[in-house]
Amino acid sequence: MERSRKMEFFQKLGYGREDVVRVLGKLGEDALVNDVLQELIQTGSRPSAHEGSAAPLLVPRGSCGNPDSAQRGLRADPEEDRGGPASSLRPIVIDGSNVAMSHGNKEAFSCRGIQLAVDWFRDRGHTYIKVFVPSWRKEPPRSDTPIRVIGTRKDAAAPW
Repeated sequence: MERSRKMEFFQKLGYGREDVVRVLGKLGEDALVNDVLQELIQTGSRPSAHEGSAAPLLVPRGSCGNPDSAQRGLRADPEEDRGGPASSLRPIVIDGSNVAMSHGNKEAFSCRGIQLAVDWFRDRGHTYIKVFVPSWRKEPPRSDTPIRVIGTRKDAAAPW
């Protein structure tokens, strides 16, 4: 990918021109996109929101229940809850269904996999962690996808 396309790509992701130029200067013009992104993340560069843009509005899809329930689960700015050394850490949102099915080797929905993922991020200092699981997972398990070890909802990290 040529330099101008890389600049455009990373600016679309929200990184500043100066940060991208600095990283490309360090890694070289032929650096892979993944390497540049990794360096941007490691140096603490953060994608910035465009000036004047409002906070994104989360709109639930499908028949997942009350539209206000999605808004109640997320604050307007999750960074307001964080302070201290963890303030440089980003909020974590986990696709609980994929994590649980992967942990269950695609044969079972393993709640233990979700708990392991949440614990992994907590051990690294993250304080804002949300796990989303489809509401149909509350239904009794089907024979082709049994549910193993239920009980990870005690800390409210996984809303149903």
